[in-house]
Amino acid sequence: MSCSTAMKSTKLILLGLCISFAACQSSQNAEHKTDSIASIESGPGKIVDERFLVVPGRSVGEISLGEDVENVGKLLGRPNAGDAAMGKAWGIWYSNDSTGGMRNEIAIYSSYRDTSMRMKDVKQIRITSDKFKTQDGFTTGKSIADTKLKFPAVEKVSTYLNENKDTVLVYDAQKDGIGFEFLKGKSISVTVHPMNKSVNATYLTLHPEWKLIE
Repeated sequence: MSCSTAMKSTKLILLGLCISFAACQSSQNAEHKTDSIASIESGPGKIVDERFLVVPGRSVGEISLGEDVENVGKLLGRPNAGDAAMGKAWGIWYSNDSTGGMRNEIAIYSSYRDTSMRMKDVKQIRITSDKFKTQDGFTTGKSIADTKLKFPAVEKVSTYLNENKDTVLVYDAQKDGIGFEFLKGKSISVTVHPMNKSVNATYLTLHPEWKLIE
């Protein structure tokens, strides 16, 4: 199969909520991913399919923190939505799934890698689908209590009112490199970010329609 065909196939799989990031990655990223998977396989428990594996502080599926954002565009195509300012941007890809009136999504936050302003890399990866899991099966839909058991360092960092006037709580396990949004007691998203950096350390707000109340 050609690289172009593989990328088109991958995009269709993503939009059907069976996201596959295996096609047409750079050899450098493939080597990095092999290293990370090898370390995970040495741990206990069932191994999650690499295409849906969440590694806090490192990666989601085949997209890694620090990766050239142009590679993400080649893999997923043009985003369905987003925002950009001052060399920083969110790109959002929606699924075709409309169960319960909600579309699952993957969002990528990127900015320039350094002061040369020649390349933008991935700074955060946010997903809402419960198909994505950590090595031991942790995913969206968990309670705050469950999340604290898994990530003892997690703390509430902000509170918002969304467009429906529902309260959304944002929690972050900063040292682990993973954050969560909670609505009505259940997590609705997982965000992977660099370890020891806040999930809120972004110039742009992913949900500009949300009102910060705390």
